[in-house]
Amino acid sequence: MDDTNLFTSLSAYRPGGNASPFENYCTSGLAYLLQVGNEPLAALFAAAAGCPRERISAVAVQPRAGGSTVADMIVTFAGGAEALVEVEVEGGASRERLRAQRDNAGSALILVGLDPLEPEEGSAALGWLEIAGALTGDSDRVAHEFGEFVRRDVLGLESVDLDDAVRTNRLYALGGAALRERFGGSVRYENSSSPPVEGRYRYLGTTFAPNGSDLHYWIGIVNEGLPLSEHYHLMLASKSEPLVEPAGQPRVTGNWKWDQWTGLGRVVRPVGRRDYADLLGRIQAADQG
Repeated sequence: MDDTNLFTSLSAYRPGGNASPFENYCTSGLAYLLQVGNEPLAALFAAAAGCPRERISAVAVQPRAGGSTVADMIVTFAGGAEALVEVEVEGGASRERLRAQRDNAGSALILVGLDPLEPEEGSAALGWLEIAGALTGDSDRVAHEFGEFVRRDVLGLESVDLDDAVRTNRLYALGGAALRERFGGSVRYENSSSPPVEGRYRYLGTTFAPNGSDLHYWIGIVNEGLPLSEHYHLMLASKSEPLVEPAGQPRVTGNWKWDQWTGLGRVVRPVGRRDYADLLGRIQAADQG
């Protein structure tokens, strides 16, 4: 079987499933590399499953459909042991599903997730940062590229230029990384954007709650005007709490009920975590954690 057919056979995507296309892609990429025998990645999963000397003999990707799915991925080792794997690409998204698998006696439970990541009783945690470290620099081109993808598009470890912000997952990843770095594991956040119009957005970013309460802040890029232009501003919004260095509400967000805004001006260079940190520092001290 050639690489293309193998990757297709391991695809997590199913029409009508309730996993996002991005999560499906990440799961399928891991499955592909494990199935073709990538040794650094296989060693990570074997150690997490408590089978450090066993080779992986099979990988099955489970379509996320309704409540019948056992796990995102099932890894079988040469000695017959199995590991049920939940793949998380947003903070806290899969933990409830992992908890529901604890009655599957005889199977190791592995959560692949974001940092800061804490394993729960009866399961093992494997961070995306470990995976990126194992793959970045790999002599295999596909493995190396997937490692770089994890760093940029899952972990948000690199700055994002405007073209990538509106065409890839990288601005979402950057937002999540900046929020976790600023507020720690208690932060809640969701990707949030307007529907695109011919590849342009009115706004695109992350809605969040610093202390895990209601999602009453948003950070990201806002189009400069109507009709939509090629220019965006990096901005922070609050539903009710005043912000330091306030600015007027952008015209393209006129349908929002949030009237507290601040910004760093037009995006003319790649946006990084330092820029996000500057904006997040404008939240009143009571919400800084």
